[in-house]
Amino acid sequence: MNDKILYEKAKKIFYNIPFVNSIGIKLINVTKNIAKAEFEVLKQYANYIGGLHGGVLSGVIDTIVFFPGALLPSGLKLTTSGFDIKFFRPANVGDIIKIKAEILYMGNRRINVEALAFKESKIIAKANVDLMKIN
Repeated sequence: MNDKILYEKAKKIFYNIPFVNSIGIKLINVTKNIAKAEFEVLKQYANYIGGLHGGVLSGVIDTIVFFPGALLPSGLKLTTSGFDIKFFRPANVGDIIKIKAEILYMGNRRINVEALAFKESKIIAKANVDLMKIN
């Protein structure tokens, strides 16, 4: 499947996820091994000191890692089986956060995806996510 078809297929699934719509995440690009998305940090996503709440960013990342083209649903059911995130810089209300999720390993039952989150060109977080096939 070419990248344009993968991207169109991904959008149909992605924009039917209530979490995606409540945060306002935009799917930017999908290829076989990579998914890219972005969202704006709104006031309701802030922690008590006014920065982006780490749980919100974790939730966004945990959504994007399911969208590289090779993982798109076609009877394939996946669940998160492990999630490790490191935060490097804060993000603030008004920032645009870009996320790149890339498949590092895809076995018969386990998949490992690395996700990087950026504001401007600076990395703010890195996550390593393990997915497990449940079907």
